[in-house]
Amino acid sequence: MRLPLPLVCVVLALGLCRPAAALDLYQASAPLADAGDAARSSAVTTAFGRVLGQVAGRPAAAALAQQPAGRAAAQRALLGFGSKTGRDGEPLIEARFDQRAVREFLAAQHVATLPDQRPTLLLWLLAGTDAGPTWVGADEPLELASMLAQAAADRGLPLLLPVLDLSERADLPTGADPSDPASLAALSTAAARYRPDGVLYGRLDGSGERWRADLRLALPGKDDAVWSTTGTSQRAAVDAALDRLALQLAPAAAAPDGPLAAVQIAIDGIDGIAAYGRVWDHLGQVPGLRGLRPLALGNGRAMFRFELAGGQAALAGRVEPGAPFTRMAGEAPTYRYQP
Repeated sequence: MRLPLPLVCVVLALGLCRPAAALDLYQASAPLADAGDAARSSAVTTAFGRVLGQVAGRPAAAALAQQPAGRAAAQRALLGFGSKTGRDGEPLIEARFDQRAVREFLAAQHVATLPDQRPTLLLWLLAGTDAGPTWVGADEPLELASMLAQAAADRGLPLLLPVLDLSERADLPTGADPSDPASLAALSTAAARYRPDGVLYGRLDGSGERWRADLRLALPGKDDAVWSTTGTSQRAAVDAALDRLALQLAPAAAAPDGPLAAVQIAIDGIDGIAAYGRVWDHLGQVPGLRGLRPLALGNGRAMFRFELAGGQAALAGRVEPGAPFTRMAGEAPTYRYQP
């Protein structure tokens, strides 16, 4: 798609030159292979997928952009694009998409989304490292801090990491347990300097292919939410934990009309017990879902049956927010697992 140069320039001037700290859900970058039209179109599609993940609050939604309907929607929703150079010197395209078109596409695909206005959360994370338990700050340990920042950005979640200067370190506890509010008192006091909308308290422990993330979300006027997730790597455990965070931030679904109705869903891409366990854990946490049982497992596909008030019509509002799977195009409720 070619846009008139004046339009592109206006869009870039108004939208792409925001402060780096600003979170823009409808803008994303993607690698640009070359200067040809095909490469540009492919990069726009990839950027559109990232925007879908940001608006939905879970990166799994990005897969929808690679379907025929998604590629067409990317071109329709595109407002403008520009080029820039990435940190490693690679050429990137930076694209902006129309808010209404993005949300209409996700709604047509039965993907639940988060509100555009999202709370800025301060994360206190005590992570297990080779040197022992370590508090994660804005730039230390650098690899872990960068991973957390990217994982949050992929979901459009405004996340702050503490500065960890000398005065702050002096007041931090040596340990913290997200399930024990008493162990978090000093962290609650230290959070005041950042004036966040809410606070996340976390632990990340493990080694090899066994990792566990524990989080506690504290938002004013709401009861704290506490959850745990596991993964085969630090990133996998964090991704699962932030997917659950997106679910906590999603607006409460209105109770569907009608009695409980039987629903059967199929999920492709289940390639191991870890994937199966993550899906089962998610379904088991859905409010109002009853009688969950497996129907079949094999050849990369898992099938489940359960009862849900509102039946299939309630899937988008109750089962899909924060799910580790994305609905595929088609009439029957079929999904693809996204690790």
